[in-house]
Parts: sequence; structure tokens; C-alpha cells
Amino acid sequence: MAPRESQIPTGSDYFRDQWRAWRILGALQLNARKYWSGATALNIFVALFSPSLLLSMFSFDTPLENITNFSLSITSTATVLKLGLYVVHLGRLREMEKIIARLDDRVKGAAQQRCHRLMAKKLRKLSNVFLYTYGFVLLNSEFSFLFTRERSLPFPAWFPFDWKNSTTNYIGALCFQFVAILFQILQNFADDSFPPVALCLCAEHCQLLSLRISSIGHESNEQEANDAELVLCIKDQKDLYGLLQLTSALISWPMTIQFFVMALNVGATMFGLVFFAESIHDRMYFASYLLALVMQTYPICFYGSLLEERFGQLHYAVFCSNWVNQNRRYRTNMLILAERTKSNPRLLAGNLVPIHLSTFQASCKAAYSFFTLIGNTRDRAKSN
Repeated sequence: MAPRESQIPTGSDYFRDQWRAWRILGALQLNARKYWSGATALNIFVALFSPSLLLSMFSFDTPLENITNFSLSITSTATVLKLGLYVVHLGRLREMEKIIARLDDRVKGAAQQRCHRLMAKKLRKLSNVFLYTYGFVLLNSEFSFLFTRERSLPFPAWFPFDWKNSTTNYIGALCFQFVAILFQILQNFADDSFPPVALCLCAEHCQLLSLRISSIGHESNEQEANDAELVLCIKDQKDLYGLLQLTSALISWPMTIQFFVMALNVGATMFGLVFFAESIHDRMYFASYLLALVMQTYPICFYGSLLEERFGQLHYAVFCSNWVNQNRRYRTNMLILAERTKSNPRLLAGNLVPIHLSTFQASCKAAYSFFTLIGNTRDRAKSN
């Protein structure tokens, strides 16, 4: 009987948390075109949070409220758009899981199994980091308003009724914002954690393929068996490229929105944190919000860069195999594989922006530019 630690999750288990979130949000029902359901009503209810923020943009008395409202407005709008894009393409995730299952079945040998176990642990930890980070943001956003002296809402927004002078209306506004932000953070968790988890999985399976290729001929002297294993590795490479194409098609446009929103949001959030956040609760809120914004972009850029590096190692792995002592057919197939590994894939968001650490650096520079622009505008307004 196999030891318990070798029982590694496969298929949809890698994206278990994301599937659960999308199921709660009704994304699966919407993808199946079940429009008249509780899921539809829930998504419409949560989507109303964006107009309530947008209608009150820059209409508050304090700069802190205006900055908070601006950041939440663009984040909420982007969240709704990203969820809609994922709903349309969720069927591709099922195709991805079929390819992942085939690649998992190819894992054999102590080294590969050890690498596979580490991959499963890494994916679980990565998903948990997003879960804990967004949970921390939820706690800070929902309860910081309790420490204010006057009656206030967690988020500055517009309502078509007077909530300041009516307890019933105030409780209704609080309940609406609590439910809306809870589900929007759940949307953000699913939408933002899926891309880095998917790219990390592709990168780790690429490393497993490198281990398989480089070990050919070193453990067995049977040339026919080695040639058959090389052919299977060529098929694995084809599956890996197919997995990468499906991943790119699924995350491309949501990441385009994310890169654009990140630059504006980080600049505005940093400005609020540096110049206007005075109480410890406001500082904790802005700090946690800034952490969530970085988590939305940095991991996906990191694993995009790692993916390019891992695919670049495939070419070297081909020549690490014991190809010298193999037959002519093996060497012919090896040259075919070597030529195929020369092209290193680069994922693009919206077919334009590389999903790479260089893009994260560029986003940080754009955020600083926006931060400076707000500061210059503020200084001009004071001088006038």
C-alpha cells in the first residue's frame, strides 16, 4: 500500500478554493447560461456596489474620504469586469484540468514524486496567502468605521435615502455594504489567486518534464524503451504548450484590467496613507489595502518570469540525457525536441503587455507618476 504522503491532489484539487469561490458567487451557473437563478440576483446585488461608489466620487468633505471612494470605485468596477471575463471562459478551465491530469499521470520515480509533492504544497500555500491577505483586508475595511465618533459607513458611498438621521436606513446601508464588500473580496480572491496558481503549476510541470527528459538513458540501457520514453516526453511538451495556451486565453484580458487598475490604485492609496491617514485604524486599512493591491499583481508577474526561465531549461535538459549511447531514431527525435524547445513562450496580457516582473516594475513607476500628479494638483489647488 502506497504511503499516505504520496497521495497528491490532482485535477480540480489544485484550484479547489477558486472553484468554491466561483460556485458561491454563481459564476458556474452563469457560465452554464442559467440566468434566472439566485446567482443572477446575487451578482446584480453585488454589482450595485459600484454605482453607489461612482455616483459619489469626489463629493465628500475630506480628502481621505475622496481618496478611499476613488480607490474603491475603480477596484469595484474592475472586479465586476474581471468576474464577467472569467464567467465567459470557465469552460477552458475544465480543458486545463484534463491536461493537468495527463501530466500528473506521467510523474514517476522518487525525484519526480518529491518535486510533485513540493508543487502541491506550494500551490496550497500560495492560495492560502491570498485567502489570509484578503481576509485581513475584509476585517480592516468592515470594522475600522466602528471607532469613529459620528455615525458613518465602512465605505463612503451614495445612497438614495437618508442614512444619517434614520436608524433603519443606517442599518440597511450597513448590511448592503457588508454583503457587497464580502462578495467582492471573494470575487477578488478567486480572480486574483487563479492566475499565479495556474502559472506556478505550469512552471512546476515544466520542471518535472525537464527531470524526465534529462534522466532518459541514465537509469535504463534498453534503447527501445528510452526511445518510447522520449516520444512520450515530446507528447508531454505538446500538452504543456496546450496548457499554457489555455491559461493565457483565460487570464489575458483580466490581467490587462488588473495592470491598468494597479497603477492608479497604488498611487492613490499611497497618497492617502502618506498625507491624510492620521488614526491607527485608517493607517491599518490603507496598509492592508496596499498589500492586497501588490498581491494582485506581483505573484502573477513573478511566476510569469519563472515560467520563461523554466521553459528555457528544457533545451538544456534534452542534452543532459544519455543521448550518445542511444540509437539513431532516438537521436533524430532528440533533435526534433531540441528544436521545439528553442522557442520560449512569453505570456501577454491583452496580447500587448508581458506578464513579467518588468511589467510589475513599470506599474510601480506608473503608480509613482500618478502619486506625483496628485501631489502637484494638490499643491496648485492650495496656492490658488
